[in-house]
Amino acid sequence: MITAYINGIECKFCYEERFSPEQAPLGYPYMYYLRHDEDNWTIPVMLERFVLVNFFGTVFMKEPVDFGTENYIDVKHFEMKSDYIVFNMSALVLKRIFGLTNG
Repeated sequence: MITAYINGIECKFCYEERFSPEQAPLGYPYMYYLRHDEDNWTIPVMLERFVLVNFFGTVFMKEPVDFGTENYIDVKHFEMKSDYIVFNMSALVLKRIFGLTNG
């Protein structure tokens, strides 16, 4: 699971996987689902309690979502946070590590 933000709210997100509430990560007990658009499968458009068709992924949140009188909330902004480290390594170090030589 990766950290994501839906309409500015932090959550834990897993693309194209369905989870049960028992699988909630520590501190994120509230589970919801994201739906993608019929014509664009690359971004979520709705947050819902359950999604059968056009399922985008599962999210876990710290606080419950107030859906009001609707069964969904429009996703106006979706952002995923990278949880990996980027580093640079010189060509000389790579050559020494992997035994690479010039030509």
